[in-house]
Amino acid sequence: MDFVFIGGTYRGWKTLTSLIDGGYVPKLAFILKEDDHEVERYSERIAAAARELRIPFRVTKALNEDDYRAIRGTCPEFAVVCGWRTIIDPSISACMKLGLVAAHDSLLPRYRGFAPINWAIINGETETGVTLFLIGDGEVDSGDIIDREKVAIGPHDHARDVYEKITEATVSLYTRLFRQYAAGSIALTKQNEAEATYTCKRSPEDGRIDWTKSDTDVYNLIRALAHPYPGAYCFLNGKRFRVRRASPGAMRGRLYAGRIPGKVIRIDGNGIEVLCGTGSVTITEWQEEASGTPGPPSAQVRSITTTLQ
Repeated sequence: MDFVFIGGTYRGWKTLTSLIDGGYVPKLAFILKEDDHEVERYSERIAAAARELRIPFRVTKALNEDDYRAIRGTCPEFAVVCGWRTIIDPSISACMKLGLVAAHDSLLPRYRGFAPINWAIINGETETGVTLFLIGDGEVDSGDIIDREKVAIGPHDHARDVYEKITEATVSLYTRLFRQYAAGSIALTKQNEAEATYTCKRSPEDGRIDWTKSDTDVYNLIRALAHPYPGAYCFLNGKRFRVRRASPGAMRGRLYAGRIPGKVIRIDGNGIEVLCGTGSVTITEWQEEASGTPGPPSAQVRSITTTLQ
């Protein structure tokens, strides 16, 4: 069936290659160009796959009028929108039988907007998911739902762990979409606006650790922003360190009559344990921003007189 691919990132790459392996090859591909701070870059891999199959493509951050004309010229039945970050003119759906089928990393109508995986972990959610929906001209992420799949967030899952589950669910949903479309069994469901919640766009600077918060809040922030995301960060001797892995502190249950948030209270082969406003967390891996080389924090922190800022 005729379709167009609009997307990028690891998830978009996995989705597109899975569809191609199943015999579904897009007529056109518009591939997301990564932001400068992003560590993982999949635009080159998606472009290579398109080049091999002679699929016309363009690598960009946003669609322009020439792109819209190209889409209209193919008369696709629908577009797969996966891992795309900028606004797509919903009027382009007029040339399609089904429309713009987007994958959002939440169980809509909850967590509409930016960085839903990260916000779900920050908020201590135990469950999230993926929703396939039609992009319309209403509120952000408010279009009719085609299908959803739930994903569990384990108590020690970091962002990458959840993202892998989200990717698997996305591939599963799009594979099912193609089968359902071929069978004529697509069913649309309106979103319940009364249940809608929204998220703010995050930037790398939003990840500074506030050690006066609870150990639960600090731990959730760390795991929500862990590699390949920019990382929650703190300062040591004026240098910024981004935390890649952490765990709940072994001594988090201790009652401190004298508590200094950010103070290192234990150093061993597992990492450094740091006091929070309540409880503690153990940082097991971080990287100095200047060097970019990850490693154990015990390489820089040698004394329990140390206080992280």
